[in-house]
Amino acid sequence: MAKAVELAVEEVNDAGGVNGRQVKLYQEDDATDPATCLTAIKKLVELNDVKLIIGSMTSGASMTCGPYVAERKVLLVSPSATSPELTGQPWRDYYFRTCPSDTFQGKVMAKIALDEGLKKAVILAMDNPYGTGLAKVIESALGGEAEVLTVIKYDPAKKDYLTELTQIKNLNPDGVFHIGFNDDGRVIYQQALNLGLDKMRWIGCDGVYGTGMFATKAAAEFMAKAMVGTRPASPEGGKYEEFRQAYLAKFNTEPEVFCDTIYDATKLILDACAKTGTDDPAKVREALLSLGRDYEGVSGRLTFDGQGDRISGVYELWAVVKKGEEYAFERVRLIEAE
Repeated sequence: MAKAVELAVEEVNDAGGVNGRQVKLYQEDDATDPATCLTAIKKLVELNDVKLIIGSMTSGASMTCGPYVAERKVLLVSPSATSPELTGQPWRDYYFRTCPSDTFQGKVMAKIALDEGLKKAVILAMDNPYGTGLAKVIESALGGEAEVLTVIKYDPAKKDYLTELTQIKNLNPDGVFHIGFNDDGRVIYQQALNLGLDKMRWIGCDGVYGTGMFATKAAAEFMAKAMVGTRPASPEGGKYEEFRQAYLAKFNTEPEVFCDTIYDATKLILDACAKTGTDDPAKVREALLSLGRDYEGVSGRLTFDGQGDRISGVYELWAVVKKGEEYAFERVRLIEAE
């Protein structure tokens, strides 16, 4: 994701910069942790005098940092914080999202389960705003057509999930919705394979998408045997293909999940600065609301609502396949959600 930002900034600077000035990029690691993210943002704002920030990466970090940036009138644009719980927060004036809310992804995940004829399901979710928010949408979207036997919330830092997985085994559902990240996901899938839980359908999400999942071969094997999943995705061809080719040429690797939305976040901020002739967050905010009306980004057509949320999304249904001795994600189809 950071590489996608570097690419966008390089393209703008090579074209002459913004308002006659070159763009200076500062980078901090938020570690997908709320406290670490807040510390990083405070450093950018108070030490580096940064007023326009791309972040935070997770919903939990956004909940923590949102009030801070609102109080200081610093603009924060997240490419990947998807929790529905972020909608309607009182500090939203200076917070935008180029990724769609999980209000859409949860409905897509539920539809996949119903299309496959699942009747009994368990939801296994991280105990944070991302996990609990998406779990609520899935349960609501199932609408009683499939029974949710239980919602199991877990601590992603625990790194041992045999208790939760044994509970799933005893309940014997048709399928499991899993909402997690790469680090905890690798452990869960390795342990699930050892317990024989690859015989039931697992439906994952964007948090467990990415080549980092294949660092543990047992986890990759489990995913190939048992899983499909969803992630926000770009329409094929067009501007995304141009971005993909530029990214591939510069970094010799394919862009992964949220590289498109973070590239769009960067370009939108810089376009807003060019439109207003300033980097004043208040003026950039107003310009973003104006620019974000059918904006043709690499992540597809992007329109913000009045508080800076994207109003629709395109999702990929993915599977994991084994090619020789290696594992890879494979697109099954695209699903539009509104």
